[in-house]
Amino acid sequence: MTGKNWNSKTREWSDVVKPETKERAARAQEMRKAGNSIAQIAKALGRSESRVRELLRP
Repeated sequence: MTGKNWNSKTREWSDVVKPETKERAARAQEMRKAGNSIAQIAKALGRSESRVRELLRP
């Protein structure tokens, strides 16, 4: 599963935990494979481009 969260206290990346976030990360991954840009994915998901990059992070 893709998607990471940045923990500023520990300064480490961790895997997403919430089911709805996992679903959003999977959708972002599908959209990216389909050739959509980060901006297009962000608009479709209602998230920022930086958050989409985090969701696409392996």
